Amino acid sequence: MADKSLALIGAGGIGGKHAEAAENIGAPVRWVVDILPDRAETLSDKLSAHADTTCDAALADPNVGAVIIGVPNYLHADLAIRALAAGKHVFLEKPMAMSLAECDAILAAHAKSRQVLQLGFAHRYTTVGQKAKEVVDSGALGAIHHVKAHIHLRRSVPGLGRWFTTKAESGGGALMDLGCHLIDLSLWLLGHPPVRDVLGQTYSLFGKRMRDYNFAEMWAGPPNYDGVCDVDDSAHALVRLANGCTLQLDVSWAGNFPEPNVPLSQMILVGDAGGLAFQLFGDHVMLTTEVDKQLVHERIEVAEANFYETQLADFLSGVEQGQCFGATAQDGRRVQEVVTEIYKSSGVAS
Repeated sequence: MADKSLALIGAGGIGGKHAEAAENIGAPVRWVVDILPDRAETLSDKLSAHADTTCDAALADPNVGAVIIGVPNYLHADLAIRALAAGKHVFLEKPMAMSLAECDAILAAHAKSRQVLQLGFAHRYTTVGQKAKEVVDSGALGAIHHVKAHIHLRRSVPGLGRWFTTKAESGGGALMDLGCHLIDLSLWLLGHPPVRDVLGQTYSLFGKRMRDYNFAEMWAGPPNYDGVCDVDDSAHALVRLANGCTLQLDVSWAGNFPEPNVPLSQMILVGDAGGLAFQLFGDHVMLTTEVDKQLVHERIEVAEANFYETQLADFLSGVEQGQCFGATAQDGRRVQEVVTEIYKSSGVAS
């Protein structure tokens, strides 16, 4: 794709992150597409790109080799399928789709194409995530029997009353938004063992208060109090894997978690030879091993890096070589399956 450009479909918050990454690594963007013309034009002006409110021209443009799709979840499947059919490589933001049926439709379209399709599970590309993978693959932890993963936002329901909190457009709440990241990161670190069974519960406690919900921060805002909030704002699950390992998953957009005792995020992996812990956006990982019958705790520092840039560079490298180096479509479906099973366990249709 050396002589081709990118098309950015979606110029919202995540689209801006991808645009900045493309600019910083020197990847040309030819089109910016957004349903809101002002938003498309603002970002396109910055990138010296064309702007449009539909993706028809971008998908028909022979100078576009790949598209980055960062739009509300209900549009993922349709746009990914259209882009693949148009012969474009696709970087698709998480979650893969709204349902397993939509995931399967994307997989079928991908099977018919010769294009690279990569999912946007960005935490694989943080420096702590990369270091954790290096440590796990080295065997330093031995056989891992438990993973504990959490993201505990306190008062951060996104876009209250807008698409994030409207199930018909998002497919779910905190579990779909935050949980998919932790599920993918955990399965990736473990080498993708099959899932045996799932027990979970979701809760909708804060966002549904609408005007009585007091938020500390809100991305994708401002709130629309005349809108809908019919999704979960927290989820808790235990996932048993076929290799005997368990994954404890806890995510929240809003919750009463004491600070500083409960960190915003944490990943813990426990094996029979060692343990590893890190915060998702941290600057180090902690490794615990046993030496001469004594526990040794090692702090391993990592350098700061822009994981959106690393992720995009990996995608484009895969495009050049005709293979996906990041999260595959099959990986995306596995995550969707776990999310679906948690909702089922909680008595929520998805």
